[in-house]
Amino acid sequence: MKLGFAAVICGSLSGGGHAADLAGGEPPVYEPIENVSPWTFELGGYGFIPISIDGTSTVDGGAVDLDLGPDEIFDLLQFAVSGRGEAWRRRDVNDGSAFGFVFDAQYVNLGLSNQGIGPASAGTVKADIRQGIIDAAVGYRFASLSTGSSPHQRLEFDVTAGARYNYIRQKIQVIPGLPAPFTQNLGGDRHWVSPLVGARANFVFNDRWNMVVRGDMSGFGVSGEDLSWSLSGIAGYKFTEKATFRFGYRVYDIDYSEGQGANEFGYDITQHGPFLGLSYRF
Repeated sequence: MKLGFAAVICGSLSGGGHAADLAGGEPPVYEPIENVSPWTFELGGYGFIPISIDGTSTVDGGAVDLDLGPDEIFDLLQFAVSGRGEAWRRRDVNDGSAFGFVFDAQYVNLGLSNQGIGPASAGTVKADIRQGIIDAAVGYRFASLSTGSSPHQRLEFDVTAGARYNYIRQKIQVIPGLPAPFTQNLGGDRHWVSPLVGARANFVFNDRWNMVVRGDMSGFGVSGEDLSWSLSGIAGYKFTEKATFRFGYRVYDIDYSEGQGANEFGYDITQHGPFLGLSYRF
């Protein structure tokens, strides 16, 4: 009897200890899940430096042919600023496709003041030329195409569509050195919005270098803008994980006309020159 009772007690203690081990054992360890945003943002500033401006400027019915080289352009340049922002969201498939938003803004101010004209060389001619562009578009990025054995070697292709806000000022003041009634103020400001479409091919060579070919068109006869277009070839070098230096070449053409006869205001210009920029991705 004593042996049997002892066996029952030992068995109970042994079973209780096993249950305690199960209840108080180490909790299972799970790998942490990285919280990665599906959005990628890129902000940057750039400079488009025309080395040639060709075309025709029309103010109050008077047309002037322009043929400016780098020396004349830098003499006339007063101020310029440009910037670009992009936001892309990856789709729920692992093929590199995405949709996004693109915002681009440019502004340039050219000025001219010639003195010593008119009677007794007492007159002055002043010209104030300004152009501003703001693009807002939505985009779609197609599935990436592999172009080599490395995962970094790929081709990305985007298309965009949206609207472009345009601003042009052409003001000319002529002070001939005579009494006030002879002073002339010509030209003015024009604002309009036109549709915009664009496309971009991004050739990624490795984890440092890429090459972008980008083009867009706007106008299509809306608000006096016949057709405007630009084409750029831009190389990028990623010198840190998030910062990229960009350089290339750009051609930009605009054909705008409003009014007739003595009221005609026109800007039919082609510009081309180098492109320099710096962008930050996060």
